[in-house]
Amino acid sequence: MVTTTGKENIRMAIVRPSKLTDVAIVAENMRKEDIAEVKAQNGGCPKGSLLYAYFMSKPCLTVVSRHGHLMAMGGVVPEGKKTGRIWLLGCQSMVDDSIDRRWFLRKSKETLAEMQSLYPLLFNMVDARNEVHVKWIDWLGFTFIKKHLNWGPESQMFYEFVRI
Repeated sequence: MVTTTGKENIRMAIVRPSKLTDVAIVAENMRKEDIAEVKAQNGGCPKGSLLYAYFMSKPCLTVVSRHGHLMAMGGVVPEGKKTGRIWLLGCQSMVDDSIDRRWFLRKSKETLAEMQSLYPLLFNMVDARNEVHVKWIDWLGFTFIKKHLNWGPESQMFYEFVRI
């Protein structure tokens, strides 16, 4: 006789290496704040920015919800042997589902530690209007080092951040 607890069918969210097919899915479902950030930072579109990041990042990772939906892509673009530009672009589902959101927050600290073992100095810029990203970056322990009042083709305010 086999007894079950009822938990065997519950899927867990995962982080896995990105696939090229992830680019179109994440781009089509990207949070409006992340789309605005991409446009303000480099004038690009979500798909083009994700394609660049996918091919340039080492590693490039995809976050998959417990329901099998893609939640985000992120990674590090090397800027030297021990320095990297860390990034993440997410889908609306990433913030809508409270269980997946809590899991992502816990997992992001673990993933950050792995990335920092490869790149002891991590940095990037974040659109000041993207409040979810700003709070998450602060929560992860990054330091905001400079406020750029007129950054990118749209001259938006961006915060430069670093973690050593």
